[in-house]
Amino acid sequence: MSQLTYQVNLSNSLEIKENYYSPVFSTYNNMFWQLLFQSEDESYGLYLKPVAGPDEITWRGRLKLSYKIFIKEIKDNRTTELCNSNLVIPPDTKIIYGFGCSKVFKKSVLQNGELIIGVTIKNLEYKEGGFSKAYSPKSIPKNLIDAWKDQLFDYQPADVEFNVQGEKFYACSSILSKRSEYFAKILSGQWSESTVVQGENDDNNENDGNDNVTNDSKIQLKNNLTKNNEISTHQIKHRIEIYEYDSITFSSMLEYLYTNQVIWTNKDNDSIAVGLFRLADQYLLSDLRERAKIRILNELNLSNVSEIMFNLASRYEDLKGPVLKFMAKNFEEINNSQEFKNVLANLVNYPNYNVVLSEIWAEYFKIQRVK
Repeated sequence: MSQLTYQVNLSNSLEIKENYYSPVFSTYNNMFWQLLFQSEDESYGLYLKPVAGPDEITWRGRLKLSYKIFIKEIKDNRTTELCNSNLVIPPDTKIIYGFGCSKVFKKSVLQNGELIIGVTIKNLEYKEGGFSKAYSPKSIPKNLIDAWKDQLFDYQPADVEFNVQGEKFYACSSILSKRSEYFAKILSGQWSESTVVQGENDDNNENDGNDNVTNDSKIQLKNNLTKNNEISTHQIKHRIEIYEYDSITFSSMLEYLYTNQVIWTNKDNDSIAVGLFRLADQYLLSDLRERAKIRILNELNLSNVSEIMFNLASRYEDLKGPVLKFMAKNFEEINNSQEFKNVLANLVNYPNYNVVLSEIWAEYFKIQRVK
């Protein structure tokens, strides 16, 4: 078990008149932080502030670590402890908020000595096979840079219309094609399932029943739309119907293609990581798939693991291993959960239940033997 202590020394404590932000520092796992020493009326407070990564929304992914903040003053070789506090942070605290202690001591107790503010972060050990791995932000992908650079010299308006269960979204085929090999092939008609209907429909009969709808991807494309469509349809070249995913999840994927950023929750703050994982897997978006996988593993808990194990992870080997270990390790509690009982009550929806359960039991007994 390893720990990190970060501290900043501030001379002449009585001369501190403004809030002080420390330089940004990081723990080994590419999480970044900053300390805020804040003036609060006649007192001072100290806060630990996360420098959020592109996929972080709450503190939840950082709570595998433990935190203790401290303040000391040194004067004439004597050290006075002003604050030494463990932080208990609710997991759903927004990542934009720092957490710490307000009004921890009166300004009047300072002796104009050297003030030391700091934090000790524990539990930094990396466990093989665990899922404390955090997504490490990379530089902006070259294909995203190239896509937007092309727009500078050869501007292309939105020419793709997505209809996601009745809600419409618009995008540029040039950006979609640069960012996704799947869309590049679909929009260029290179794949057989992307057969495009040729010719124009008359104004009163936009769909003449000749569209090709694939069984595998459930994508419907149509070229040369009529001038009667809602949005400047003279520029729309492709219509794509999406049946399998909801509009929130699909729009998050589109936002990722345009910005490389990901929105992980819906308007009710419920996770959409599972849907994004499926989308990314289907559309060959390896970076988004990996980020969604890490998100799923970081969000695993006793309430959601049954559905994830039996309905999702069993089909993806790289996801299956860590989910299986989590479920086996906590199986006695999970076995009594309502979520597991819901799976048992609807086995018709989980055709691989028996196979998966036998694997869970095998892993469970392996863990028991080690104990």
